[in-house]
Amino acid sequence: MQPKRQSLVQLAILLAILVLANVVASKIYTRFDLTKEKRFTLTQPTRDMLRNLDDVVYVKVYLEGEFPAGFKRLRNSTLEMLNAFKAYSDTEIQYEFINPMASPDQKEREAIAKQLMDKGLEPTRLVENQEGYSEKIIFPGALISYKGREMPVMLLQQQADKGPQETLNTSIALLEYNLANTISKLKREHRPALALIEGNGELPADAMQDMVATLSRYFLVDRFDLSSSSCIDNKKYDAIIVAKPTQKFEESQKYKIDQFVMNGGKVLWLIENMRSEMDSLKRGSFVALDYGLNLEDQLFKYGVRVNFNNLKDLQCEQIPITVGTDQYGNARQMKLFPWMYFPVITNTNNNHPLSKNLDAVLLRFAATIDTIPSKDAKIKKTILLSSSKYSKTIATPVKIDVAEVRIPPKPEEYSNGDQAVAVALEGEFPSVFKNRLAFADQQALETAPDCQKFKDLSKPTRMVVVSDGDIIRNDFDLETRKPSPLGFYKYTKSNYANRDFLLNAVEWLTDETGVIAARSKDIKLRLLDEQKVKSERLMWQLVNVVLPILLIVVFGFAYNFWRNKRYGKITNTFAK
Repeated sequence: MQPKRQSLVQLAILLAILVLANVVASKIYTRFDLTKEKRFTLTQPTRDMLRNLDDVVYVKVYLEGEFPAGFKRLRNSTLEMLNAFKAYSDTEIQYEFINPMASPDQKEREAIAKQLMDKGLEPTRLVENQEGYSEKIIFPGALISYKGREMPVMLLQQQADKGPQETLNTSIALLEYNLANTISKLKREHRPALALIEGNGELPADAMQDMVATLSRYFLVDRFDLSSSSCIDNKKYDAIIVAKPTQKFEESQKYKIDQFVMNGGKVLWLIENMRSEMDSLKRGSFVALDYGLNLEDQLFKYGVRVNFNNLKDLQCEQIPITVGTDQYGNARQMKLFPWMYFPVITNTNNNHPLSKNLDAVLLRFAATIDTIPSKDAKIKKTILLSSSKYSKTIATPVKIDVAEVRIPPKPEEYSNGDQAVAVALEGEFPSVFKNRLAFADQQALETAPDCQKFKDLSKPTRMVVVSDGDIIRNDFDLETRKPSPLGFYKYTKSNYANRDFLLNAVEWLTDETGVIAARSKDIKLRLLDEQKVKSERLMWQLVNVVLPILLIVVFGFAYNFWRNKRYGKITNTFAK
């Protein structure tokens, strides 16, 4: 009976170890991410945000049903990400995967689709050609609820200049950011406040209607006239947007912006120095002249210079030009020609969360930006957007003639290399009024409100400078009399990421949690060699199907052989 008692003791010890391990595992949690790019490791700001949740987060993911392999991969990656969120959160994160088109009733499916679109989810048309042509509508997104509030999040990030595999890969890389950023917005007790600066000929409200509507979902958006207020209150506004001013800034107006920055305020500068408008081309040509904004010294002090030039890029959009006339001299046909003054920017900085994984951006009559070494302040300068390497610049004053489209460009002339058109700045900025205010003026400001008191060095803060004010301008649909989506170019029906870039810029400027750092995550696309897959398909099928069975059989024989060898003598002894 000794061997039997010994086996029971061993079994009891094993059970005790398992119980102890389960208790320890429930108290101590860790994950091991063995992927090279750490795709399953959440960034520290995301983990901090999840640990500070004080209510249940409920996620409805509309990625259920019969999908191609790519969408199944996105669905499974979303499930893995939500499980990671659940593991790091102190409160329960609940989720469900829903097929919104599961109902056999056509009217019910249409009603559900309309309901999801009203909530902000954009449908995607999925075309299948496996057994005849067929189409289905899917909603590759989710609705996230927290404390009675709900927000949509698109999980599929459409990118016009990338193939399906790269688009899905980018979408998976941005899963953490898109989910965490949405939860972070729902978690805010107070939305950050933005001010659109007015008083110097900035873009009118209808020209920014689409972007303002987008920002209003997540921010409080106000308009602020520099001429009617004594200062810009940092306690009221987190950031300001200077959108294509066309009139001179007086020193008093510059002082208000400067001291807003000195007190830690953030600024999105959408500045262009040259008066270049498409409406002026109706006359056939125009001369691009200086607006005379009087901002050169201020931006120079902050570390950048928006040059007095126009950028021309062979990677560009097209404009319609009338070609040919009839016998009465009337125009006969409209034809699209490349217009080098409308550069399509695909050269984005993939090392910065603001511009990483960003689709192409369309600019109109942009200038170039130079970064200036900062001697008396520590300012980090990062180029976000650049032209293609086939570009050149034309200095002011310059005559812009629509007849240029009929002259084939000479590639050898477009050899200036990539030119910066958007720059991010962060650090402590010196005041442009340092050593410029008279002693009496400084003394007078000592008794002024806090937002007016002079400071010569800023708190740590951020800025974004873009050398094209029209990046925020939306066109208008003449038929519907409504603004077109920002980034939509009506002549070629192309969609650009202007809205995404500006929204990322504002979020980066106002982000206090650091969640935007998750945009820097990178997941490398490791595609299979299709030719090798075809030639070795049978072998790998046998390896995956037959080899596990063989291993189980071999293990069974080996285990029985070992068991008979160890316990055979004991059994024979008891038998005798």
